Amino acid sequence: MSEQGKTVREAVLVPEGCKYCPRCKEIKAVEEFGRNRAEKSGLTAYCKVCHTLVMRENKIKNHGSERNYLLQYRYGITEDDFERMLAQQGGLCAICGVVPGTFVDHSHETGQVRGVLCFNCNNGLGHFGDNLVLLELAALYLDGEVLWPKFVVLPEARGDVSAAPSRTYHLSQRYRVRHEDVERMISAQHGLCVVCWDRPPEHVDHCHRTGAVRYALCLPCNTGIGQFRDDPGVVWRALSYVEATVEDYGETEVSDEELEGLVRADEELRSEFYRRVTRADFN
Repeated sequence: MSEQGKTVREAVLVPEGCKYCPRCKEIKAVEEFGRNRAEKSGLTAYCKVCHTLVMRENKIKNHGSERNYLLQYRYGITEDDFERMLAQQGGLCAICGVVPGTFVDHSHETGQVRGVLCFNCNNGLGHFGDNLVLLELAALYLDGEVLWPKFVVLPEARGDVSAAPSRTYHLSQRYRVRHEDVERMISAQHGLCVVCWDRPPEHVDHCHRTGAVRYALCLPCNTGIGQFRDDPGVVWRALSYVEATVEDYGETEVSDEELEGLVRADEELRSEFYRRVTRADFN
């Protein structure tokens, strides 16, 4: 091979259970190499440290930067696309319009890139799962309107819930309520969060402006409202933001067999719901 003008690497004697890394030129234990089924040895050519560096260098070489690679890989856009999108938003979050936008937001159903959001608004959408109904319920709740359902699916009975001394102290100091007050509140809510009516409440929610205790909420609803800064206007804008990108598929042709299957599935879901549902009494 050397006679043909090619560089020949000298053979390196490697003890059993070890492997030579040609980048750092060190002999290391096989545990320091990643897995690669394409290689005869079943290991990566470089040790884990060098492999990470090589991958980073290749991303910069082929895509201009590691960030550009991630944007193309995750969202199908470039850094230039990101900068243009952010410039169209005036450099600010597409929802709150107050904090600089830093995170690319996309629909988890279609993969469509929607805009650039701040950390809080991006996380707020995540906690509500991009659900338009939940966002509207949260906005109404912050506007002081709770939608009390006529029927609920009751959660498992809580039984006697004793409070740890730390929780008793926390409730009294932060919310000026007792553990017994919170338990009565949860009981009056039929053991459900008053925003989604789907999960048991875990947190006492209060107005950050007045300090007044409102109701008990589940973790996603409580955290989502907090991420949207307790501001109904921001939640309404989040609702409009998501609603604007919901695709209208129009009428879809369905065969008679498919239609019958859909009707049966709908009837089964309806029957299951009414087997579990309970008439709510909030008086």
